[in-house]
Amino acid sequence: MKRDRQAEGEKLLQRAEHNLRESLIEILPEVVASGENIFFNSRFNPHGLAPHLLSPQGEALFESASACLEVREALGLSSAGSVGELFLASCREAASDNPHRFGPRRLGADLMERLLHG
Repeated sequence: MKRDRQAEGEKLLQRAEHNLRESLIEILPEVVASGENIFFNSRFNPHGLAPHLLSPQGEALFESASACLEVREALGLSSAGSVGELFLASCREAASDNPHRFGPRRLGADLMERLLHG
């Protein structure tokens, strides 16, 4: 029974991560072209932007990535290198106080490269 729940959880996680990966692959070329900052969200908001100024797509991606990491943790799986962790690492970089941090175009290009070529 426990093994069945684990397998079902892993199947749901695989679907959720696939959907997150596909969403990112779809939106990242536009981020690279336009510079839209999908990496700021309710958790990573260094300038205290009002919620209506944050990207709705960025918030949805943040929620999806966070949910994937929660499921990984619940299943006892490592999050290292997972699509959720990769996206949240980009969010952390965007929100860091490093004056030489990458902007959304570079973060988007780097994330796309990691998603497509591991």
